[in-house]
Amino acid sequence: APAVTSAPTAVPASSAGTRPGAPDPKTLKGTLPDIDINSFEFLLANSFNSIGMEFRPEYGNMEGQGIDVRIMDEAMAFLTAAREAGFNAWYSAAFRNSDFLNTWYLSYYNHVYNRDPVETANHFLAQGIDEHQTGLAVDFTDQMYRNALYEIFDDPEMKETELYKWAVEHCTEYGFILRYPEGKEAYYGVACRHPAHFRYVGKEVAEFITENNLCLEEFLALYGVE
Repeated sequence: APAVTSAPTAVPASSAGTRPGAPDPKTLKGTLPDIDINSFEFLLANSFNSIGMEFRPEYGNMEGQGIDVRIMDEAMAFLTAAREAGFNAWYSAAFRNSDFLNTWYLSYYNHVYNRDPVETANHFLAQGIDEHQTGLAVDFTDQMYRNALYEIFDDPEMKETELYKWAVEHCTEYGFILRYPEGKEAYYGVACRHPAHFRYVGKEVAEFITENNLCLEEFLALYGVE
């Protein structure tokens, strides 16, 4: 078989079928935020929408992790607040470039899932659809060594920690949302394998999304984004 040099495109089988539309605005609490839907913080990467293989934000260094320079202050404030609340807290993943994501995706595609693109898509996000490529997402960890491991994508035990619970409760104060709430898979497809994955959208929008128990896709659909 010919060598594969970039991630095959495939929609995960778990997300097959008709995708749900926007929620009824009449059922939502509060006033729909008046936003510029084309602003950088609403960039959408998921199993159904690619931001492109070449996308790369301008990013800065935050304790060894890359992060979009436009949200460095907010991301650092979120992390600092966790520490001030008494937690051992670091970011285990933030920005990941497309070449790196492609290398890991192909490793799983070729060596774990027998070159089955749908099966691979059910377990691993490729370049273009992995939100870490946006530079707007951070994954919390309470294990310091994970901060230095660029290739770590999962940390399943985090969901049972007090740090995770604290971050879910306080993320909106810094403009972040819990990106992949359970039960919303039909909207976003495959979630990041790290449960403590938070995405920057700005404080007003974060509060609206969280108050109404929406995922990012549901919120953007209110503005006609599919």
